[in-house]
Amino acid sequence: MPRGKSTITRDSVFRGTGSTTQPPAQGIAPQEPPMHQTAVWLGDEDVQWLDSQCQEIRKGGWRSITRSALLRSLIRSAMEQPLELRGVSGEAELTQRLTSKP
Repeated sequence: MPRGKSTITRDSVFRGTGSTTQPPAQGIAPQEPPMHQTAVWLGDEDVQWLDSQCQEIRKGGWRSITRSALLRSLIRSAMEQPLELRGVSGEAELTQRLTSKP
């Protein structure tokens, strides 16, 4: 005996379903700008700090955080602030200038 109503419903990609939600975005998602590998020399204390920060981030939920992602974020954050670095004569002075508040 044939049924009057089909039990299978089909989602259509080509026609609207009557809802007011936006259709799904199509195409390739915008890609990040090209990355370049560079060598950064860090001491044991620096690496331990980076690793501890990554561990804190992992505890918060971002499981795949890398040192590189953390360093890129720190650089982008520094790029947002005005820096006056003219006349710096060494790493200690540079650190002092970067940590001092304007």
